[in-house]
Amino acid sequence: MIDRSVVEHLLTANGVDPSAPDEEIKSLLISAKWHASDVETALMVLRENSSTHKRRVDSLHKVMRSDENLDPQTISALLGIDVDIKQTNVPTGKTYNQMTVKQMTVVALVALTLALTFVITAMWYMEMGIFHIASGFFGN
Repeated sequence: MIDRSVVEHLLTANGVDPSAPDEEIKSLLISAKWHASDVETALMVLRENSSTHKRRVDSLHKVMRSDENLDPQTISALLGIDVDIKQTNVPTGKTYNQMTVKQMTVVALVALTLALTFVITAMWYMEMGIFHIASGFFGN
């Protein structure tokens, strides 16, 4: 486990504030020949609140990976285009198409027809059931 005081001491010895941006800290640790996974762990330790052990993330991952709706100003700032979306134009819930009774009946009839065709073909091929010689129904 990487100790927070060690990372802070290394950063202050090299003139970098522990609250500096992640890119600056990463470049310093990589130039100090730290392994990439250790650099990520050190950043995680630095961004962790020592009393509550909650992590603080300073990146765009929250914006890009959240389920929250983005307002037009945020979209304009990210993409550099003007967006004018009215809340009434955007559907809020997921809609699922439900099968009608007619569609369910067609699916059931097709499935039943395929099943019966398979069973009758298998009985004919293996000479079983109504196609068995002893049955006399279709036998010789």
